[in-house]
Amino acid sequence: MITINLEKAKNIWRNKIRTERLPVLDSLDILYIRALETGDIQKQNAIIRKKQILRDAPSDSRISNAKNI
Repeated sequence: MITINLEKAKNIWRNKIRTERLPVLDSLDILYIRALETGDIQKQNAIIRKKQILRDAPSDSRISNAKNI
């Protein structure tokens, strides 16, 4: 019989999200610096919001509240 450790599966998924978001965060960092250089406040704020969404992704309540895989 195969049993699945749900807590371990949740942590694996969180780590997968962390790994996948790194190149996106790097790209957003470059775009943010360019927006700083040009003084584009709207673009800076949009990038800040996107980066925060990516930072919050591993702690998404849908992962914590999952009852199955």
